[in-house]
Amino acid sequence: MFPKLPLMNLIARLSAAALFCFSATPSNATLSMWQAEVGTGAAPAATLFTTVPGGAPILFNVGNLTGDRSFEFIVNSPSGGISQALIGSQDPSVGRQGLKFDQCCNTGLYGMTNFGVIDYNSTQATDFGRDVQIVFTSDGATTNLYTDGIFRFNFPTGLIITGTHGLGAGDNFGVFFDVMAGDIKGFASYDTALTAAEVLQHNNAFTAVPEPAGALLSGLAALGLFMRRRR
Repeated sequence: MFPKLPLMNLIARLSAAALFCFSATPSNATLSMWQAEVGTGAAPAATLFTTVPGGAPILFNVGNLTGDRSFEFIVNSPSGGISQALIGSQDPSVGRQGLKFDQCCNTGLYGMTNFGVIDYNSTQATDFGRDVQIVFTSDGATTNLYTDGIFRFNFPTGLIITGTHGLGAGDNFGVFFDVMAGDIKGFASYDTALTAAEVLQHNNAFTAVPEPAGALLSGLAALGLFMRRRR
């Protein structure tokens, strides 16, 4: 027989490993599943499947978009700063528009901004401090906001974002502002308005629970039961 103390230490270490897998692995696995789903429906105009860290925005070309369009983000960001822009630019030639994770000034609401003209606040509270899928879709006249695959709000203005913008902040001709406090883990732009069904399908892929972690936990539970019976 195994000595009792080392065996119990082994079980404790396996349990810790299982908890790590359960908490850490799904983020990577479900991001991969979301990335795969992005490529199966409406073709994206541009994608970014690497993280834009909080405080380190980039310039990114969303494509030459016309008419209907959509922007999809996977985000995890805390509250921070006076405003947090998912994407935006002050350049009129590419729309002079921004999409807000936290609308100015610390409203705690998702929003849109036509810079220098008007801020549009939603009634949907910002999802601080957790992974969330955020989608803005537009038919050219109005814009729908979705979070976690669910319709939340209709803005009375269309999306006009095209070309190169700040991602993780607004861009003012090379100077970033309204910088995100947290990470954009994935991004996709589309030269079409995603349907509600497509948005939900993408979210379901992102939030799916991978099998390996569940199987590991089940195995540990069985091991625990076995050890109880050996006593």
